[in-house]
Amino acid sequence: MDEIRLVESIKYLLSSVKKLTDSFVALEKRVTFSFKNLAADVDNLLDRIELLEKKLIDLRDGNPPTGLPTSRTELPVNPETKEQLVPRLNLPLGGILDVYATTPTLLEPFSRPCSVTGRTLSGEIDEVELEVFNQGTTWALESLEGAWLLVPRPGSLERRTQLETLERLYTIEGVKELPVLLQLIEPAKAVAVQHGQRWQLSQKGRLSVNPDPLRVSMDERLLLLEDRLAKLEAING
Repeated sequence: MDEIRLVESIKYLLSSVKKLTDSFVALEKRVTFSFKNLAADVDNLLDRIELLEKKLIDLRDGNPPTGLPTSRTELPVNPETKEQLVPRLNLPLGGILDVYATTPTLLEPFSRPCSVTGRTLSGEIDEVELEVFNQGTTWALESLEGAWLLVPRPGSLERRTQLETLERLYTIEGVKELPVLLQLIEPAKAVAVQHGQRWQLSQKGRLSVNPDPLRVSMDERLLLLEDRLAKLEAING
């Protein structure tokens, strides 16, 4: 009987050892896979930082971001509208977003300041309607294709009191508490009810608290770069 018990005990121990060995092997595979993914992420981050550094150097040297006109004082006008008081901007959407992120004041000659109308605010109409207003918190721009784009007036993205208005025109991704760094991801779109005077929202735009590092101001780019470098240094110990 003692011999049988001894054999059973040995079998049980061997089985336990095998299970433990299998667990260690599986754990080692998972850890190895995790480290490989981490290394890939670090490499990708380093590549992105290198790209950012190049772009920052270009900006410091006065070179515009890729795809923007070389002039630092004016933007291209659509030839058909150059005689108009507020001409149409001759830039694609990507170019408009780049200008808005770096030097938004360049867009002012092409913009009509506007605000949500009292009819919308009072609930008289269900549609989101905007009209020209000199102190308006939104800019309406006529794009290259003739469509109307709505972008927040520079400075309005940092004002807590503007959150309600922003939410009428944009979907806000992330924390909806101002002041935070909000970035324009996609302009809102509108249709003209009265050309150059009154519009109706046709599609909400998008704002985000997680900015694209390639579309932020110089100071913000530097802060993002420093933050990334600090994280990398912490990972590499």
